[in-house]
Amino acid sequence: MIRRIVVPVDGSAASEKILPHVLGLLQAFDAEIRFIHVTEPAPSAMSRGREYLEGLRERARRLFPFVEGVLLAGEPAVEIQKYAVVHRGDLIALTTRGASGLRRVLFGSTAIELMRRSQVPLFLARPTWSERPIRRILAAVDASRTSRGILPTVTQLARGSGASVVLTRVLLQEKGRERAEWSLRTQAEAIRTRGIPVETVLRPGDPAREILAAAAEESADLIALGTHGRRGSDRFFFGSVAESVLVGSEVPLLLRRTVRLPRRAAAPREGVRV
Repeated sequence: MIRRIVVPVDGSAASEKILPHVLGLLQAFDAEIRFIHVTEPAPSAMSRGREYLEGLRERARRLFPFVEGVLLAGEPAVEIQKYAVVHRGDLIALTTRGASGLRRVLFGSTAIELMRRSQVPLFLARPTWSERPIRRILAAVDASRTSRGILPTVTQLARGSGASVVLTRVLLQEKGRERAEWSLRTQAEAIRTRGIPVETVLRPGDPAREILAAAAEESADLIALGTHGRRGSDRFFFGSVAESVLVGSEVPLLLRRTVRLPRRAAAPREGVRV
């Protein structure tokens, strides 16, 4: 179950636009919220960060029953990732940044680095999006184990919110249709045994384009993707299916990416709770 949601905030109104989405998630789960604010280690910056978090926590308590603020110093994405792993965060929820008039969405450096690094699933939404109840989740998978890694989180979200799941796969060629159909049925049955309504959709064509088309046709409230990593590298595949879906989506995304981390990762600082 989702018990702890890590919410990075940077002091901007845009970063706080994630709060209505988080409130929607809390309607499904009895979770606690950890606001994470990462700043420079200078005393003046730490003081401003502490004051900001105290104000945010007071405002958020009107909406969230269990909320804490944690102040950290360092590189934002690194500290957020470490904190979420060590303190067993089940989800990191944050906004991406948009650029008006540009086709390409400029996600923001922290969001991009978390896409590259995070072992913890990410819930991403644009600041301009209104919160919507999660009633239908489009989960896109392919033949890889990496893509299927998103399904446990999808199952948790679906059970908590009462949502149905549309399990989707895009075929690049007709040759593998029979095996793909069998794989989808098997995965759907595993989800269905948890009492979740599941449908399967198999579509030919370009993966990103068909995932976005399926999300629109199925009236999905959330798109879930398990993204691929390269062994020995934490490089996110820009120009890949995941990026194209991020650029074109009109609904929030749930991403999970397996990252190869050093065997002895340095533990994060506990941070200053406010």
